[in-house]
Amino acid sequence: MNGLLTDFRRFVRERGMNGSCFIVGGTVRDILAGIRKPKDIDIVMKGRAVRAAQSFAGRAGGTFVLLDARFGTARVVRGDEHMDISRMRGATIGEDLASRDLTINAMAFPLSSRRLIDPFGGSEDLMKGLLRIVSEENLVQDPLRILRCYRFSATHGFRIDRNSAAVLRKLARLLAVPAPERTTAELKKILAGQGAGRVLDRMFRDGALRVILPGFRSANLNAFRALEGQRARFFPFHEKLGYAAQALGFPLGLAVLVAGTGGRAAERLVLSNKEKAFLERAFAYRGKLKRFFSRGSGDAAFTGVFRDLGDEIYAHLLFSYALLKAEDESEGERFLEFSKAVLSGYIGKVRPRLGRRPISGEDLKKELGLTPSPMFRQVLDAVEIKWLKGEINNRQQALLAAKKLVSAASRRP
Repeated sequence: MNGLLTDFRRFVRERGMNGSCFIVGGTVRDILAGIRKPKDIDIVMKGRAVRAAQSFAGRAGGTFVLLDARFGTARVVRGDEHMDISRMRGATIGEDLASRDLTINAMAFPLSSRRLIDPFGGSEDLMKGLLRIVSEENLVQDPLRILRCYRFSATHGFRIDRNSAAVLRKLARLLAVPAPERTTAELKKILAGQGAGRVLDRMFRDGALRVILPGFRSANLNAFRALEGQRARFFPFHEKLGYAAQALGFPLGLAVLVAGTGGRAAERLVLSNKEKAFLERAFAYRGKLKRFFSRGSGDAAFTGVFRDLGDEIYAHLLFSYALLKAEDESEGERFLEFSKAVLSGYIGKVRPRLGRRPISGEDLKKELGLTPSPMFRQVLDAVEIKWLKGEINNRQQALLAAKKLVSAASRRP
């Protein structure tokens, strides 16, 4: 192997430390899977891991990042590679591996040899695609590991063995213990996994989902499956607008899961301002989209929505479709056809004009003698809507429309 791991081997060998350093965790899984140059490297070592990481960063031309001073963990970043160096838990590598969550994560390679250390049969479980916990006590000590088991099932497609599954059900209530930031990070990875719908079903049956999303409704699992079935490639105009749903993957999936609770089911999570804003918009625009659908509204009715949401309209239609499909399959299919017409109008008529206002506030000041006021903003907005509808096509028409709007406003009592 070349890269950061090779440089680290050289670094510890020169200092006589190679006998006390081990490759562990996901890096071992990658090596066993035939990946010759892992980009994410996990190392445990005896002694002062943070100090060693700091020295190695300087030697390798990398960046040193302190991750956890208490547990002695630091990161070295160089280019697209990063190495996490941690202090060994316990006196031996055997004790360290015995403290881990899953057997596939409880394997190690000594830096000084190619001998696989595999005390719990992780390599065999890896070949079988099986998730087995190392011990129940390890999950009790850090309940977030319960969620990590589900996460590996979602992201790797592995099945959870029967005895481990019983332990996950037994301990599900402990998921109220981890810090919300850690819970949120694991849930994001679960929702991003190819097997997210399957794993969420299991989490609901095990009682885990209701702990991390209080008030969660089982009906929303059907909506999430509908979302999974469409957002990848089947929803209309995916090739042009699908990126919008992909960029909003986590908040879109979360919005589907917590719909009907007013977002209360997500209160234990830590969301970014952007994620919170999307949830608020999703709940706010869902009713409007549903009304337009029921009335058979045409393109013109959507102009304000198109202006407010831009390409994000794709994600909102997908959100509404998933919820409607879960309630009534035939209505969901009708909404799918409705979405095709809406997106066709958006792409063909409105999208090319977005962000290109025909007149500005300066034009209103110079040409019409207006000063900033509530009406000032109203006129600009009204002209923009006409522009997006295609009712005006140039600056002269926009100014004429603005004059008419000002004149009509001045005649009002």
